[in-house]
Amino acid sequence: MLNNKLKCAVIGVENMGLNHARVFFEMADAELVAVSDINQNTADEAAKRFSTIGYSDYTKMINEKKPDIVSVCVPTFLHRQVAEYCLEQKINVLLEKPIAMNLKDAEFLLEKAKQSGVKFLVGHIERHNPAIKKVKEIIDRGELGNVINIIARRVGGFPPQIKDANIAVDLAIHDIDIVNYLLGEVPMEVSVDKKRNHIEKREDSVAFFLKYKNASAFIQSNWITPVKIRKLNITGSEGYLEMDYIEQTVEFYKSNYEKFKESFSDYSDYILKFSKADKITIDLGKKEPLKEELSYFVNCVANDVVIDSSFAMEALKIALK
Repeated sequence: MLNNKLKCAVIGVENMGLNHARVFFEMADAELVAVSDINQNTADEAAKRFSTIGYSDYTKMINEKKPDIVSVCVPTFLHRQVAEYCLEQKINVLLEKPIAMNLKDAEFLLEKAKQSGVKFLVGHIERHNPAIKKVKEIIDRGELGNVINIIARRVGGFPPQIKDANIAVDLAIHDIDIVNYLLGEVPMEVSVDKKRNHIEKREDSVAFFLKYKNASAFIQSNWITPVKIRKLNITGSEGYLEMDYIEQTVEFYKSNYEKFKESFSDYSDYILKFSKADKITIDLGKKEPLKEELSYFVNCVANDVVIDSSFAMEALKIALK
């Protein structure tokens, strides 16, 4: 019986890369054939955990194992170098966000992927969060009416594993991309306030104000808030929505403007009518966004689905302002 599983490998198996290896290992239509890390002990530990082979040299791994798919989970300053090599070898690449350190490298990788004729996906994982998918459906169906304003908060403590990116490029870029995705456009105007509070060489708090054609968005991110918050609030002409990335919950409040057309006998009657908005709580059932993302990419490779990762450069362009 032929093995139709796509051969997958991971470059960089600390933190996020270790999770990529785990998901590939667990997938029914993928086979984790190898992992690579500059630290041989780290590679060996991951390889032992997921019953595969560990390399310290990713070029040797690629030449020997010839994977169909590679997840590139190295520090951002190495994105261009590692992704470029994989693309030159005609390997489908899933590159962890951000796409690159600068716009020149981002544009280079997008062009390289196009020339190579392989699939290239930048891992903006929140696009695959079930809660975001539901919010996108609600907006596209017009249930919120015209989106007027979006507020995104992504705050929490400092992640010690982040050594080469500031708060905007590492964290706020998630919500920059999501707002662009939900509205289906990029902002016409961008205002930003970045600060260095506890880290001397990198900004650890940022606030963005984005002005779109018919909507605006405020994005707050930091590494200083002592509680982890990942939430999105959307005001539309026909309702209001609250979404929690972590809990994957969506609460939708339908506007009650139709009630204004009614007549009221007295003020008490008016208060009763408008004391509470109609609330809909949407139960999604939790799913791991990374599993959804990798499954999506494996399906794109297996079925030759077109992928356009130019959205990643648009998000980076804003984050770097």
